[in-house]
Amino acid sequence: MSLELIQIIEDGQEQARAMDQILRKASFRTNVALDGPSGIQDIWRLKPSLVILDLILPGMGGKDICARLRNDPQTKSMGIILVSALNSEDHKVAALDCGADDVMAKPYSGRELVARVKAVLRRIALPTETVAEELEEEIVFHETQYVIAFRGQQLVLTKPEWTILLRLAKTSGKVVPREELRTTLWGEDGLSHDRELDQTIQTLNKKLSGESGGTEMISGIAGTGYRLAQKNQELRLSA
Repeated sequence: MSLELIQIIEDGQEQARAMDQILRKASFRTNVALDGPSGIQDIWRLKPSLVILDLILPGMGGKDICARLRNDPQTKSMGIILVSALNSEDHKVAALDCGADDVMAKPYSGRELVARVKAVLRRIALPTETVAEELEEEIVFHETQYVIAFRGQQLVLTKPEWTILLRLAKTSGKVVPREELRTTLWGEDGLSHDRELDQTIQTLNKKLSGESGGTEMISGIAGTGYRLAQKNQELRLSA
């Protein structure tokens, strides 16, 4: 049975109570905070395995909390799920870009909540992969942070972006199936993550291409998957 501690930060008392009951029934330990500052204090004090927080909170918003956790060495690898009633693609991309491991749209079922929590916990429990010698030579991974050195620049990535790029770089020029990337990020949780995968690839391409919008390094192969451009392809990054 699971004993992981889940920190809930949700200002809606009924919503927080329901989430708390669902997770306790699934054998998780939980702690609830109703605003951003209290939630941050609970995180420092309790060191939970995973944080579930609403996008809009009193005192400090979900994206600000997420960014703060990712910038602190003690909480950098902590699992984070952002919950939002704002379901536009831009809001989901922004949530992933601030460092969240997953984004869950309201309303959601108890089954979905538990599945997403378990999927994130599985991912963060995996040991850091060793970078193989045959990786794309122009990309250097710093495995203690979500940062890559690319053509003289340091790029800060979210954990999902880092994970995808690491997998693609191991077989640059070859297609990695969508199913494999989905499983790598979300496990076998029985949920559809196609849009989230595409959004993560899109934001990753923007970071790699630079502000001027050079050639995309990661290309999608319709109905198959994604591949990272080979080293000898002409690619640009802004200086």
